[in-house]
Amino acid sequence: MLIKYQLKRSKKRKTLAIKIKFNQVMVYAPYYLPINVVEDWLSTKQVWIEKHLRNQQNRPVANSILQQQNYVLLGQTYALRFEQHAIKSEVIIDDAIIQIYTSKRVKHTQEKQLKLLMSVVSTRLTQYCEIQASHMANKLGVSFSKVSVKHIRSRWGSCDSKGRLQFNLQLASAPLWVIDYVVAHEVAHLQVMDHSKRFWQIVKRIYPDYLNAEKWLKNKGFELDIFKI
Repeated sequence: MLIKYQLKRSKKRKTLAIKIKFNQVMVYAPYYLPINVVEDWLSTKQVWIEKHLRNQQNRPVANSILQQQNYVLLGQTYALRFEQHAIKSEVIIDDAIIQIYTSKRVKHTQEKQLKLLMSVVSTRLTQYCEIQASHMANKLGVSFSKVSVKHIRSRWGSCDSKGRLQFNLQLASAPLWVIDYVVAHEVAHLQVMDHSKRFWQIVKRIYPDYLNAEKWLKNKGFELDIFKI
């Protein structure tokens, strides 16, 4: 197999599937399926995979948040202001301005600025997702154990068997209705862990406009990849 891919197996999965995101090929397979069967099937999809990889590679690359003058956080636009040689390193959000201060003792300024921003954005996004997840979980009569946010590139969100919901930090600058869809998607997994017809019926029940949100992520999700130097 000429294409590099990451294989994820599941005991509940009955079919093979491919997902291409951030130039990474993810293959989902039943737990019992031999690797040679997986790769034989994957070879029949090689032309399709290469086409989608080219499309992603030809997309414009989003600029680092450190190179931008403004940042949209949970639907609100903020002006970014960077100040070096401050008394201490911190982030202050006031009205429509996010002020990032770095201490004069900091040697690697950009790394510190990025770390500060990611921390405050993570906190805000976690709080928002917790609220939305609670509302949606109540509708389904299910519960979750924890909500967390992490900077990952392979998926927008996840839900595990212990009821832990995790969301991609990059979602913070997506439109709120798109964030709500990702939350709905993971909350639906609290009831059905696979992507069966029943799962999508649950998603539609708590988030009817899910198809438009999926389309937005597919076409514009790359624009959210800004937490980098």
